[in-house]
Amino acid sequence: MHRTTKAKASIRRTSLWLPLALILVVASWCSPSPARERVDEDLELRLVSSSPAAPQWPPDLVVETVWPDSCLPEVVRSTLDGTNIDILLRASGRQCTDAATPLRLRVNPAREAGLRQLALGTFQVRLFLLQSDGSSLPIGFRLLHSGWDDTLSRPESGFWWSVSSPELEPSLAGSGLSIEQQGENLAVTLLSYEAGAPVWYFGSARMPGNIAHVPLLRMVGGDEPFAGPNGGPRAEPGPSLNLQFLGPAHAQAWLVRPRPGADRGLDIQALNLLRLPFETERNGAAWQGQWVLVIGEARQARILDLADLVTADAESFSLSERAAGLTLQCRLDDVGGHPTPAFCSLAEGARILADFDHVGLDRLSGLAADGKPARLVRLPD
Repeated sequence: MHRTTKAKASIRRTSLWLPLALILVVASWCSPSPARERVDEDLELRLVSSSPAAPQWPPDLVVETVWPDSCLPEVVRSTLDGTNIDILLRASGRQCTDAATPLRLRVNPAREAGLRQLALGTFQVRLFLLQSDGSSLPIGFRLLHSGWDDTLSRPESGFWWSVSSPELEPSLAGSGLSIEQQGENLAVTLLSYEAGAPVWYFGSARMPGNIAHVPLLRMVGGDEPFAGPNGGPRAEPGPSLNLQFLGPAHAQAWLVRPRPGADRGLDIQALNLLRLPFETERNGAAWQGQWVLVIGEARQARILDLADLVTADAESFSLSERAAGLTLQCRLDDVGGHPTPAFCSLAEGARILADFDHVGLDRLSGLAADGKPARLVRLPD
């Protein structure tokens, strides 16, 4: 069965989220909603069965948005290449009114690519508008998830930083994010620069799985720390952030903003994000400490004191609790020039207790030797 994870901005007036709710309520009062001139603002995607009589066929992709005028476009083609789905549209009609019009499209990129099924995973879906000179203008971007929700890759709360990667653009020097997740609620603060001056954007969304679309707001005109109240801040619309968490401490992101002018085009900036440890003098030092091992639905947990660190080479490290004969061995991958644990195994002597393929700074998730879910959770100092 295929399903898609849709993330929409939400405001929850609960006691835990009261500061967040107040900020977003102030934003809605202080800033009128702009005219719906951008297709990307209202873009929603979902996968549906292409035929009730043949559920094994590749699912259809339904695209819904608001078109800025009455002349709705038609689909030229849809293509599937790896994890990229591109949909090319062509404008239709010459006598158009400026009335915003709902648009609904239905395509099947997997079938057009000659595939018998759509793979499970996350896809980057891009909408393009064909221009008179034959070029294509990007007008929409979203992430689409096929299959069950990936909850093991949910992010750890903390500071995340932009790093380079061979596939993506170089890192944005000095730019990063503050991420907080509570349940399915995700809050993001983007720390960056505009014309060389520091600027921050804030947004929130629901994230049941591991992908989210977060519209960002720039708050201006607020109170200075040492000045009296001035009537409260106002909100200015900012870019949107599309997040795909690959693990508790690693994510890919796409920052999207409207291009200047009236061409309805978008600028799309790919980012590679890591939650990095403060301690970098010795690989593995950030994972020393006390941890709790939980296997399956066990009501009893085992506390491990992983204090002894061994770094035999630059590609691995191990942490041991000698009294119990336990060792956590981790393999390091280079992510943007930062040695990052990609896979860890917990062993008792020669016997493997669990393997962990979702590795964060404070949480490791994987499977025990008997196939049950296994977790290592750090105890606070």
